[in-house]
Amino acid sequence: MKILILLAVAGCTTQPQPEKPAVKLKRADCFFGVHFDLHASEDITDAGKTLTDEMIDTFLMKVKPDFIQIDCKGHAGITSYPTKVGFHVKGFEKDPLKLFREVTAKNNVALFMHFSGVWDNKVVKEHPDWDVIRADGKPSTQKVSFFSPYLDTYMIPQLKELSDYGVDGAWIDGECWAVEPDYGRESLRRFKEETGISEIPKSPSDKYYPEFLEYTRGLFRAHMTKYIDAIHQYNPGFQITSNWAYSSIMPEKVTIGVDYLSGDVTPQNGVYRSAFEARCLAPQGKPWDLMAWGFAWDGGKMPMSVKSAVQLEQEAAQIMAMGGGVQFYFQQNRDLSIKPWLATMLSEIGTFCRERQEYCHKAKAVPQIALLFPTASHQKNGTRPYSNSTWKLEGSLYMVLDGQYPVEILMEHHLLGNMEKYPLIIIPECSYLDAAFLEELRSYVNDGGNLLVIGSETAELFKNELGILSLEQQEAKPEFIAAKKRIGGIRSPYATVKLSPESEIISTFYNGSDFSQKGEIIASSSNKTGKGKISAIYFNAGSAYAEYKSHILRDYISDHIVSMFPEPRVKVTGSHLVHVAVNSLNDKTYVNLINTSGDHNSKSTIGYDEVPSLKDLTVEINTINQPKKIILQPEGRELSADFKNGVSKVVVPDLHIHSVLEVIN
Repeated sequence: MKILILLAVAGCTTQPQPEKPAVKLKRADCFFGVHFDLHASEDITDAGKTLTDEMIDTFLMKVKPDFIQIDCKGHAGITSYPTKVGFHVKGFEKDPLKLFREVTAKNNVALFMHFSGVWDNKVVKEHPDWDVIRADGKPSTQKVSFFSPYLDTYMIPQLKELSDYGVDGAWIDGECWAVEPDYGRESLRRFKEETGISEIPKSPSDKYYPEFLEYTRGLFRAHMTKYIDAIHQYNPGFQITSNWAYSSIMPEKVTIGVDYLSGDVTPQNGVYRSAFEARCLAPQGKPWDLMAWGFAWDGGKMPMSVKSAVQLEQEAAQIMAMGGGVQFYFQQNRDLSIKPWLATMLSEIGTFCRERQEYCHKAKAVPQIALLFPTASHQKNGTRPYSNSTWKLEGSLYMVLDGQYPVEILMEHHLLGNMEKYPLIIIPECSYLDAAFLEELRSYVNDGGNLLVIGSETAELFKNELGILSLEQQEAKPEFIAAKKRIGGIRSPYATVKLSPESEIISTFYNGSDFSQKGEIIASSSNKTGKGKISAIYFNAGSAYAEYKSHILRDYISDHIVSMFPEPRVKVTGSHLVHVAVNSLNDKTYVNLINTSGDHNSKSTIGYDEVPSLKDLTVEINTINQPKKIILQPEGRELSADFKNGVSKVVVPDLHIHSVLEVIN
């Protein structure tokens, strides 16, 4: 028995031991992280009870994250560390934050705090006069007024406390997406003073409501600026962001000194939502990452249940393919301990991500198709300061991606001065564009660019360029369209137009689901403008696709794209379940292929743990010159390439979740 024990021990000592990172990374260089939070409640009496240094150490050694984020103060406004300036849980058996900092420091893992900012239930309960007042005169009971002393009394002192613990930074939650218009006395006085408007709007239908929302946005920007500048002055090395700042939720040019950008992707349909949110953050010029929720939940009756590694890897693939870092969100236990069993799955996910890191992290998209995020229209028509619906834009993106086209989402400030880089610009459904932006779009087309306009209202913005003599808006009703010799139904508002003789009719609606029933109502048209071309689809195709996904509508959009942009950098055939992203990194071209099959679209799906592989995909890459080799990564498999007329053609035999074609010249 003694001999067997000695042999067993000897065998253990010969196994390779997990290694901690050589150095602790700045957030700008972090790639893979784990987010824990709890939104601690005041009635917790045993914080830290079962949390041990061994638990944290074992987790870090097994998962090997670059950083972790942990609970510190959630929307309840209760800290899970013993704050001296705020409100903490009732009892501590040990200081969880102190323990997390000690063990993460030993392992060279960066430590960030989950801290709720604008949303603080406890502060407004203790200080009712600090509460936001809603349009009906009632307090929010959740959101702190920007006219209260909250920042100076609580938030900034607490951020300084956290800095004194030696943490690396903070991820401020409950911010732009939680902001509400404030109808308190001081807020209304300031609004009148700044704008000269005395008529106070209280609903989206009221005059001056867009002005009141923009005024509120200005208050939030000042709030962000104050606490970020304060903590940077106290500790220049403190790395901080406001959750969802400068994203789809706050689609603005970066003007405040956040150190990085980040957001947590909604837990349902995370594969597509990650593709969307990644494209909104990627062009903003800041280090960025996105957080995938590790569990499914619809905010209602659906039970919270942990997703599979496969689900989370699919979501991560969409983020990595746009150059971003990834993190995964799981809840802490009520005593602030973590769930050890998750380490095995997170280790598997971490391996998946790390295998792709050198081909993805910090990569930049190669300009191909630009899909406009119409910020001016989005905010002008918003019903709240931030976090307005983006489903029209999302639908347009998903149509293009499902047609295997590489596409970026760019806001007005990205495109101004850069339009000529893009062979095709798509304007999704919107009702307003700034005059200067419109003028540059017109110049882009006149100089040889291609512009595709989607939506009945959007078309009105380009009546002259499209050769529209008259246009009338029509209510939504079922219509039929054709693509690839098939007919399918859509339901959407549309515009009836009369065109000048110079304009070309591309398609008309059908009166039924047979080719003998071709109608006369124009569904799309094109017109030459200068050296370029403009086309329009006269119904709300993005909204229609977001509401009722259809292969006919997907192909209909693809037909319009190919007529304007026939030679994209990459063409993929063999499956419509592939999303494509073409990037440049370290002077190499990388073609990301993402398998989007699986049950992630279903609102009734909690989880799935299997994604069927896609077989024998043909990929044509416009390489101009014959490359030395094309390698399928991270498999490390060199593919045989057929080069002809500037195009290299390869066959990808198997695509499980995410593979990258590395083009070596």
